[in-house]
Amino acid sequence: MPRVHDVHDGCAVRAMALHAEAFGASHAQVGCASGRVNLIGDHIDYAGGPVLPMALHEQTWVAIAPARGEVDRFTSEWRGDDQPQAADGSDAMGWDRYAAGVLAELRAARRAIPPVTIAVASDVPVGAGLSSSAALEVAVARAAIGLIGGTMPARDIALLCQRAEHMHAGTPCGIMDQWCVTHARAGEAILLDCAALASTPVALPRGLAIDIIDSGVRHALRDGGYAARRADVEAAARLLGVAQLADLAAARWSEIDALPPRLARRARHVVRECARVRAAVEALATEDLTRFGELLLESHASLRDDFDVSTPEIDAIVERVRGEGALGARMTGGGFGGCVIVARRADAVRGDAG
Repeated sequence: MPRVHDVHDGCAVRAMALHAEAFGASHAQVGCASGRVNLIGDHIDYAGGPVLPMALHEQTWVAIAPARGEVDRFTSEWRGDDQPQAADGSDAMGWDRYAAGVLAELRAARRAIPPVTIAVASDVPVGAGLSSSAALEVAVARAAIGLIGGTMPARDIALLCQRAEHMHAGTPCGIMDQWCVTHARAGEAILLDCAALASTPVALPRGLAIDIIDSGVRHALRDGGYAARRADVEAAARLLGVAQLADLAAARWSEIDALPPRLARRARHVVRECARVRAAVEALATEDLTRFGELLLESHASLRDDFDVSTPEIDAIVERVRGEGALGARMTGGGFGGCVIVARRADAVRGDAG
């Protein structure tokens, strides 16, 4: 069941006030979406693997109204000036590209979205690996659909927003971010089978505390590193004769060693990370917190050494929290900066607070 969003939330109030200030008119509708953090399973959603994300309390709010002119106009807390854009998103730059892309895809799907004014406020850190782009996309979609009095299933919103990110923002992302943002409740983890597009809730043990530490290093996934990793994964799958790397049976993992070295490292991460996600779900179900922490550390080492998407700052945080007694930690998100997710025992956290 989706979270019930409160229009009196401070972020919502900021979006509505920003709309009135930037466009000289009140909003007609609002839309909201939460950020997400991935507990384990990065860079395997586009390989058809399972992932284990959870929704955050931090949100992005969009205030929207019909525009007086013939073009969409955007403003946000990220950039104070309002900006006109072509209705198809072709002139959009920066964060605008994500919002304009969603509007373009809604119109291509024969949704009668008029030219609009959009104001965005957000508590989801940008470039921190917490899915700020998917939160923006889904919030825009919900606001625009609400503006015309329509509805759209969560599955369809997720797929439309993923398509907008591919076509208009230039990031060939998997489905994890948009699916989690549209389906998970705040504080709830979901196990998503990215090939079957089926998800189930996963309860987090009461004894487990999850912290998120921002490294302060920012990334932009459309800079090319993400796309290059996906191209490597797809090339490895072709050489191994499987549609997606997640399809490679464990009995064939030895064949990975025959791939070119870089592709072998990418493939090794994917197949082992898929196994780690399943093991993590089992560890959570049995409340084996020690094993869960070990899996996070194994995942980080793989992302650092086989996938080459960590940074020295991220690695230093992981080592520091290990020394402080954390169960485990790992980078989270697409990489090249962002955040570290840390697993601790809840009683240890309460003890520190005391």
